[in-house]
Amino acid sequence: MINLSQKQLQQIISLAKNYGVTRLILFGRALTAPAQARDLDLALDGVVGWKLYQLGAQLEEDLGLPLDLIPLTPQTPFTRLIEQRGQVLL
Repeated sequence: MINLSQKQLQQIISLAKNYGVTRLILFGRALTAPAQARDLDLALDGVVGWKLYQLGAQLEEDLGLPLDLIPLTPQTPFTRLIEQRGQVLL
């Protein structure tokens, strides 16, 4: 079960900005069915390569939650679906 507090959302956004994230979208069960969520799904733009892994590790450590990070670029049918159904955080 993953119920994100407003404080946790602000923490995610703040850390993402520090890493240079230009777009950040929450999607998946943490958004649609928090009681069934096993991890936190975030999609983002602005961070590539090793920095993406560093951001993911830092978020997992700070939040104490398992995490999946999905780059929004290059655009795919999956990322378009995320953009349509997800909650834009940044």
